[in-house]
Amino acid sequence: MLEVSAKLKEDLTNANQELQQKYSKKSGLNKQDLRAKIKQKLSGIIKLNQMSEDSLEAWTDNRVIVGVDGSVNKLGSNYPHYLCLLQALAKSTAKEDIIETELFCPLVSSSKEEINKFILDQQQQGNTGISKQYAANKIKISKLAELELEVALQAIKEWQPKLIMLDGSLIRYRIEAEEKWSELKETAISQEILLVGVIEEIGTQEVGKEVDEELAEFYDRELLFGVLNRGEMLTLEFKRSLKTVFLRTSRDPQVIGLDILEEQQSELQNMAELIYTLTPEDSRGIPIWLDVVDHEVRISDKMMESLIDAYLDSSLKKRLFASKREERVY
Repeated sequence: MLEVSAKLKEDLTNANQELQQKYSKKSGLNKQDLRAKIKQKLSGIIKLNQMSEDSLEAWTDNRVIVGVDGSVNKLGSNYPHYLCLLQALAKSTAKEDIIETELFCPLVSSSKEEINKFILDQQQQGNTGISKQYAANKIKISKLAELELEVALQAIKEWQPKLIMLDGSLIRYRIEAEEKWSELKETAISQEILLVGVIEEIGTQEVGKEVDEELAEFYDRELLFGVLNRGEMLTLEFKRSLKTVFLRTSRDPQVIGLDILEEQQSELQNMAELIYTLTPEDSRGIPIWLDVVDHEVRISDKMMESLIDAYLDSSLKKRLFASKREERVY
C-alpha cells in the first residue's frame, strides 16, 4: 500500500480545522439560541403526535397508503457505450405492485432519436453547444421521473389511495417531467388524493436566511442538526407552489424534509404525523414503507448481470459495454 503523501495529510488537517471553526459554537450554532431564533422569526416548532391504529384507520377511511420510488442500473460507463435499465414501483399496503420499466441505450436507434430531438429542441430555445452526452444524461433522468409519475397515476386509477409518498422533493418532478407532473398534480387534487415528497438529502438554504443574516451561508441540514427534538416539525414558505416542512422522526439528529401541494396544506399536520408514525424510532428517519419500496424497486447488479447474459449476445456485451477497468489484475 502506498504511503499517504505529506501534502494530502496537510490538506486534510487544514480542511478539518476550517470546518471545525465554521461549525463551532462561535459561529452561532448553539442549539438553544437557534431554537429561540427560529421560534421568533419563523412560524415556530410544532410538536407532532403519532397516530393510533384507530385514528389512522379513521383518517385513511380504509383507503391504502402508497409508496413510489425508482431505480437505475447501468452496464458500461462512458457515452455512448452504456445500457441503462430503469424501473419504477408503486407499492400499496394492500394491493398488488405496479411496476414500469424502460431501457435506455445511446447506441439503440430509439434512444439516438430522443437524443437528437432533445438537442434540436434546445437549439430552438437558444441553447447551443449541447453535447450528446449531456442530452443522454438529461433524458435518462427525465425518463426515471416519468416512470415514477406513471406508476403513481396508475395507482390513483386502480386503487384510489388516501396518500402517495414519493421518494424525494416534488420540485424535481416539475423540473424533470413537467407535463407528467402536471397530470399527476391535477388528478390528485381533483380526486382528493394527497401527495407528499419525502426528502432524505436536504439541499436548501432557507432557515439561516430567515433567522439571522450571519447564518445565511449554512445549509438547512447543517443548521437543524440536533436542533429539533424527535417528533418536532418546522414549517417554511419557499414560494414555489409547494409547502415545505422539516421534521425529525427518529433518534437520528438529522432532519428530513416533506414537500406537499399548497392546495393540500390543510392536511399538512396529518401527513406529517403519518410519516412520523411510519418511521421506526431507531432508524435514519425515513418512513419504513419507503424503505421497503426502495429495496424492492432496485435492480441489483446480480439481476442486471442475469438479464444481460440472458438477452444480450456475449460478443456484443464484450465489444460495446465491457470496461477495461474491470479487467485489471491486482
